[in-house]
Amino acid sequence: MKHASVAALLSALPNLVAGQVLACPEETCTVAPYFAGNGGFVGESANSGGESDVTVHVICENATIVTTVPPEADGIVRQALTSANGLNCRNGGKGRIEIDNLQPGGWYWINDDQNSAVSALIPKEAVGNEKIAVTDPGGVTIDSPADGVAAYVKHSPTGRVGIIPRIVPTRPIPGCSGRVDSDTAVDCHLGSPEAWRLTASPSAVVRPGASQQTRVVTVTLHGENFVTTGNSVFGRGQIDHHLSILGILFNQTSGVATPQGRSGVLEWEVEVAADDARCLPANNDPDRGTAQTITFTLAELEGVIPDVPNDSVETTFTVKCPADSAATWAAELVPENPFPVDQ
Repeated sequence: MKHASVAALLSALPNLVAGQVLACPEETCTVAPYFAGNGGFVGESANSGGESDVTVHVICENATIVTTVPPEADGIVRQALTSANGLNCRNGGKGRIEIDNLQPGGWYWINDDQNSAVSALIPKEAVGNEKIAVTDPGGVTIDSPADGVAAYVKHSPTGRVGIIPRIVPTRPIPGCSGRVDSDTAVDCHLGSPEAWRLTASPSAVVRPGASQQTRVVTVTLHGENFVTTGNSVFGRGQIDHHLSILGILFNQTSGVATPQGRSGVLEWEVEVAADDARCLPANNDPDRGTAQTITFTLAELEGVIPDVPNDSVETTFTVKCPADSAATWAAELVPENPFPVDQ
């Protein structure tokens, strides 16, 4: 009853409604490319944004009928599109069905006098693809609207019917890689400057004791869908931290190529040494328990397209003192006078 009353209202005011109805959004919409008479569709709710209902747009010549359909407990959505519920074009006319919030894999059907024609729902974003003519072998009736994206085929002696899409599928465009003059850099999807990023491993470091080796933090530059303009990529990094932070060693500012088998483009090593003035419990430094933040910034990058945003590609890692017991133990390993002499 609700659908029928909505349809009656819309049919009474087709021009006004056509100007007020919100379009089915291309990024989440699927389409029944050819629809006439009665039929229906099935699919599974995509549950995008927490909304599980799907919105159905029945687009006829001069009116658009819109309704929502809730999914069943298992997420399946099934809906008849007939004159009985007002979800079709009047007098069996032709139109188009657009459905929002369905997962890929939905399909629909059209009832003919003897059989039903079934076809997949297609993404709305594919409607603008190149279209082909459907082969006519003779002996069948083909209804193929000039601006349509599908044709309806019927063999009257047997009652066989079918829906044939006219859209040419397109291959996904691969991401760019390799040199700019290589085959892999032709007809590819180029990434954005914002795709460049830095990672630090580990992201948190416990300082060593005075007698222990320095800890190493590896900073790696990652990029997506980029091309190189030469045989190598040059990148320069820089670190920034508060003046009170000691023992951060960064001497090789130029990045080196990441070893084979590891992700990333370039990497740097930052060493973290001891800071007994802060970390030894006996020194009673008030900031001993506070983690210190080190910022690593990509200051310069050459030999790639796209370029990086200026001074905006960065990562951070923290350093902190060891626990009291570890710091005390490390201090006890070093006597007050490592070179005693006889008195």
